[in-house]
Amino acid sequence: MLELAIVICVAAILFLLLRSYSRVGKNTEGAKKGIMENIFKKLFARRRKRVEDEIIKTLDGSNSGIVSPKEIDDAQKHFATADPELAKILYEASEAYDRGDFNEVEEKAIVAVGRDKRCDQAYSYIAASAIEKKNEKDAEEALEIALKCNPENALAHALFGQLLYDKEKYSESIEHFQKAVNLDRNRADWQAGLGKAFMVVRQYAKASKALKRAATLNIDNAEYKKLAMEAEEKQRAHSQVGR
Repeated sequence: MLELAIVICVAAILFLLLRSYSRVGKNTEGAKKGIMENIFKKLFARRRKRVEDEIIKTLDGSNSGIVSPKEIDDAQKHFATADPELAKILYEASEAYDRGDFNEVEEKAIVAVGRDKRCDQAYSYIAASAIEKKNEKDAEEALEIALKCNPENALAHALFGQLLYDKEKYSESIEHFQKAVNLDRNRADWQAGLGKAFMVVRQYAKASKALKRAATLNIDNAEYKKLAMEAEEKQRAHSQVGR
């Protein structure tokens, strides 16, 4: 009887061990299967992301350089031209100017002049490119032509103001910057240029007004805020000395 009991106990232990091993095997297989599924999911997700990125890149590339009819219509009004092709060229030059791509600005402006010899805005863009390249003589000549074609060209006046400021001709610089801001009061950089010129000639009240306007138009520009405060302090100090 004792021997039979021992055999039964050993058999029971073996049965339990085999059952546990079977469960472990199943769990291991399940874990392996789960890991493989996750790997495939990640691989397919990455591939899908690459495909999506390629599609977006292709679409962006196909849309670059396209000017919509509305943009051309707006450009015709802005640049005061009845020629839609000229308006498109000037619009592209304007976009390049905002990006700071002055090589493209010059290329587009030259094409515009070829289409209309009296296109004042094109001469302004040629001048802007020349200023960027430190070619003062060409810039001055282009600005003179621009203002001869259109004395109300705000950009030409602003560029002339900057050119004269750099040449330390501050009174003439103020004259052109003043005309520019009178034609367009919403350009922070032009207001700042006017304010800086007033600062040099110690007209602090006018400098403070222009620089405050610049800081208001461009609230993220720390330089404008600093200059506005400096002008106000100098105005206050100057007023106290005069008493």
